[in-house]
Amino acid sequence: MAQTISEKILSNHSVENLIAYSGDRIDVKPSTVLSNEMLPMISIAKFLQTGAKYVKSDIAENMLVILDHGGFGVTDKYIDIHELARRFTRDHNIKLMDTGAGISHVVFPELGYAQPGYLILGTDSHTVNHGAFNAYAQGIGASDLVELMIKGYTWLAVPDTNLIRVNGKLPANVYSKDLILTINGEKKMDWSTDKAIEWQGSTISDFSLEARMTISNMAVEQGAVAGIMPFDNKVENYINSTPMKNQSRPVFPDKDANYSEIFDFDASTLSPVVAIPHSPDNVKPVSELGSVELDQIFMGSCTNSRIEDLEIIARILKNNRVKVRTLIIPGSASVALEAVKRGYVEIFMQAGAIWSYSTCGACFGGTLGRVGPEMTALSTSNRNFIGRMGGDDTSKVYLGSPATAAQSAITGVITSSGVI
Repeated sequence: MAQTISEKILSNHSVENLIAYSGDRIDVKPSTVLSNEMLPMISIAKFLQTGAKYVKSDIAENMLVILDHGGFGVTDKYIDIHELARRFTRDHNIKLMDTGAGISHVVFPELGYAQPGYLILGTDSHTVNHGAFNAYAQGIGASDLVELMIKGYTWLAVPDTNLIRVNGKLPANVYSKDLILTINGEKKMDWSTDKAIEWQGSTISDFSLEARMTISNMAVEQGAVAGIMPFDNKVENYINSTPMKNQSRPVFPDKDANYSEIFDFDASTLSPVVAIPHSPDNVKPVSELGSVELDQIFMGSCTNSRIEDLEIIARILKNNRVKVRTLIIPGSASVALEAVKRGYVEIFMQAGAIWSYSTCGACFGGTLGRVGPEMTALSTSNRNFIGRMGGDDTSKVYLGSPATAAQSAITGVITSSGVI
C-alpha cells in the first residue's frame, strides 16, 4: 500500500518496525529532540516526580536544549529556571545552548540536528519548522518529553496528509512569507488540524532553504502537526555545511500516496500581504489596507530572522532612515556575526533601527519589544493573537514579510511600495 512522506518516516522510526498508515497509533523513537524553557518550567519537575535517576543515553546524546525565550535575567523566575536547566543538562550529559546563542528553530538546523528522513520531536509548536529538511518534525508536550527521557520512545498518531502544490514565478517584491500568509488566508487555521502538510512544485524548488523554513514554520498556523518539504540538492548542500556529519535518508512520497486534499496554487498571482489583527489567517493585500500608522516594527522570530531575511532588510534600509521604532533581532549568534561581517548591522544602526542579541524577544510577549495598550505593531513573526506580543485587546499586531516590514519602517505606515 502506497505511503506519504509522513507515513514512511514514522514507519522508519517505529519501535516495533510497523508499517504505519494514517489513523494508526505507534510508538516511535525520534532521531533528535529539541527543548527550550519548557524543560525547566515543567518537564524536570515531572521527571523527578517519577523517581527516575537518569535520562536514556540515546535520547540525551541526540537532544539539544536552547534557552531562547527568557532573555538575560528578565525576571527572577527566568533566572531560576535557566539555572535549573543548566544544572539538569550538565548532570545528564545533554547539550545546552545558553541564552543569547539564538532561537531554537534557527540554531537547531544550523548545527545539523535537522536532516532528511529524521523524526524530530520538540517542546515547541514551531518545531514543524524543521520539516523544511525533508524531515517529520512535530511539537510535543512537556509530559511527552518526560516519557522520552525515561523510556527512550513515545507514541504518535499517524496523521492524514494534505498536499500543497505551488507553481509559477513569484512577482517582484513578493516572498515566501507572502505565500504562506496568502495560503493561510485562503485555507484558514483549521484546514490541516492534526494533519501533516507536504509541499511540492516548481516554486518550492526555487526557494532557498531559508525561504522554505519560513513556510514550514507556519504549518502549525494551519493546524498541522508537520510541514514537509521535498528533498533536493539545496537540502543536501545545506546539511553538508553544518557541523554534524551528513546522515540524510531522503524520503519521497509514493506516486499513488493517499492525500486528504490536494491544493494547487499559482504563485504568479501573489502580491505583498499582511495578516491583520487578530489572527494569522486574517490576511489582506497591503494595497487594500489604507493608511495603518505604526508605533513599532519588530523584525525577528524563528520565522524571519535568518541571514537571507537580514539581507533583504539591509537592501531596503540602506541610505534611509526609519520613522518608527524599529527592532531587529538576529536568529542566532552566527547569523549576527555574519550580519556584522557583511556590514548589515552598520546599515541598520545608521538607519536608526535598534539591533539586539539573539532571542525570541517580542514574538511571544517575553521581552525586547512588547507592545502596550492601544499600540500598533508590524512583525515578521508567526502569530498575532490578542496578547501575543503583550498589550491587551486594544493592541494591534500585523504580520508581514521582512521586505514589507523594512519598507514600512521607512514610511511609518504599512506599505510595500518602492520595495527593491
